[in-house]
Amino acid sequence: MNKRLAYLFVIILVLLVQMPLMHAQTTPSAKDRALAFISDVIQPDMSKYNMTLVNDIVNQYPPPPSTTQESVTYFLSDNGTGPDINCMFSNNILIFAELSVDQAFVHSTNADESEMLAYSNPSTNLTEQTVGLLERYQNFTGENLQDMTNALTNVDMTQNITKTVGDIKVTILNNTLEIDVSLKYTYNNTDYTGIDFTFRNGQLYIFSDDRSEWTIGNTDVNISQTQAINIAQQYMKTYSYTLDDGTVVNQFNVTSITAGLNFSPRNNATTIYPCWNMQVNLNDSFPPTVYAIQLYVWADSGQVFLAQPMVVEGGLAPLASPSIITPTVPEFPFLVILPLFLFVFSVAVLTKYRRQVRKSNYDKR
Repeated sequence: MNKRLAYLFVIILVLLVQMPLMHAQTTPSAKDRALAFISDVIQPDMSKYNMTLVNDIVNQYPPPPSTTQESVTYFLSDNGTGPDINCMFSNNILIFAELSVDQAFVHSTNADESEMLAYSNPSTNLTEQTVGLLERYQNFTGENLQDMTNALTNVDMTQNITKTVGDIKVTILNNTLEIDVSLKYTYNNTDYTGIDFTFRNGQLYIFSDDRSEWTIGNTDVNISQTQAINIAQQYMKTYSYTLDDGTVVNQFNVTSITAGLNFSPRNNATTIYPCWNMQVNLNDSFPPTVYAIQLYVWADSGQVFLAQPMVVEGGLAPLASPSIITPTVPEFPFLVILPLFLFVFSVAVLTKYRRQVRKSNYDKR
């Protein structure tokens, strides 16, 4: 009996030791997931390409929130020429992909065939392309994206369209060089996260999915646009900001206020809530060339949680009176995604350099 118990104990111990290793082996790496996304979702004609890894860059960002961002780039070579496909992952979840091609492809509506990506099942119908990409992406993620594919039924992507089907807002924007397709979850007239596609020369150029970056919290909009504007008007009566030299700027004359629904995280977290994003326009320029105040109000409570001067040169001035902001001011989305922007920019520069070197080497043959 004791021997049997001993054997059972040994077996359990071995299984416990092996479980982490089994989990590690069954969790695909970002490189593997990038390969799967390229081959299974984008579906290039791999009989024409030799795919090789160009780079694999990993960056760690401290909380809040703690993230591991990894950029994986593969080169699809057709006799030394062809596109790079860059895939960006956050905590091993795909959030962005881009087809990196010659500038002629990016800046021309009539790209040469050699600059185009050859597909295994090509289609000139962008609606079919988008639905096909969504269906294959659904298989890639294991998620149910049927609500998004349903929202694209009978959509003419040659037209500028904005419509809402259930909880999905579809926005199609055509311009000279590209067609942008946006599929966002929307609740109470507030657009949240979703999936976006950009097509150029009839081909997928950029893909993004920010649903894993944010968790949608309370979607209640208890404050109307009129109420939000009234809150802003009252707030501006006592608002002030302080210059670097200690000068306090106040007593503003408001000419108009524009307000639109947006979202923001609270308390440095990744859970997002609806808010009113308002631009308070002023009748004059205030030092240093401030022409408006950006004001944010929670749509569920009516609390002002951020006020920031806007300067003539564009953007937001780094000015704010300490009395404006409560101790619970959240980090804004643009502050949270700034590391991601810098990461994407550095990868783009590196990829462009490597493409130039590769093209130079190929021209010398």
